[in-house]
Amino acid sequence: MLTLPLLLSLLLLQDPPAPPSAPAVPAAPTTDAAARATWDALAKATLDEKPVTAFELSFHLRVRPDDVQTNDLRARYRFLSPGFVRVELESGREHLRGPDGDYLIDREEVLKLVGREATEDKKQIDEAVGVARNFLALTDPARLKPRTVQPATAPEHLLPVVLRERASSLRWISITTDGFHLLSSQAPLPEGARRVQHALLGLDPKDPVLELALVVEDTLDSDGAPLASPSQVLLDLRRSAVLDGFQVPRHLRVHGLDPATQTPIFRTKPSYELWLRGGTLRPKFKADAFRPK
Repeated sequence: MLTLPLLLSLLLLQDPPAPPSAPAVPAAPTTDAAARATWDALAKATLDEKPVTAFELSFHLRVRPDDVQTNDLRARYRFLSPGFVRVELESGREHLRGPDGDYLIDREEVLKLVGREATEDKKQIDEAVGVARNFLALTDPARLKPRTVQPATAPEHLLPVVLRERASSLRWISITTDGFHLLSSQAPLPEGARRVQHALLGLDPKDPVLELALVVEDTLDSDGAPLASPSQVLLDLRRSAVLDGFQVPRHLRVHGLDPATQTPIFRTKPSYELWLRGGTLRPKFKADAFRPK
């Protein structure tokens, strides 16, 4: 049976360990005017006076642990800023964080998560909050507030062959931001170390719609030297449609690096796929919806 961590991995930008030689996207020291104009068009197209602070969405998920196996499930995901979350699988099993604390709900059984034995479940709920924030970053990119914006070219050397022609037709910019949450973002840092995120964004050549995103996170020591191989993940956003005034991907494909290759390249088949089945980015619920009932 599929477990909740597999679900959470989808939008948490989980990726396999990068080969030692995996290059990071270089940070740009300044902002380029033309690239900034491209970013501003994307931000303007997604900006709303009222940011998205909650959602209630249903998904169909496909998890592909390798190039042969596939597992499918459905889930309902509810979130309320700053950190209340409720994730329910079709089996009826739920993880919940709300005003009364953290819970595991399995049909009629309600267990409050306390003590050492609850560590793993509480970690999954921490990850679920990261999932929600990543979804908001993709839905409402104007809130990413990049520190630098630079022109870029399609990272064809990292892309599977099936995506290269499409990638070459997009407009590419590179941004530095701390708005995404990778699994590496959860690990404690050594004293003086810091994380740096870069994202290569591929936009539709005519409309300000995000189609491909390569997110890279480096961990650097106090002198700016890398402490580990960068974490990298490729997001393929398809069938973009309007939901409550925001452009959202109706079909999201998440590619991890292929561990079988000597040089870094993303897997041809996505590790995870998500189909949005319905829901709203403007739910009416309040904190009481995140109490066990």
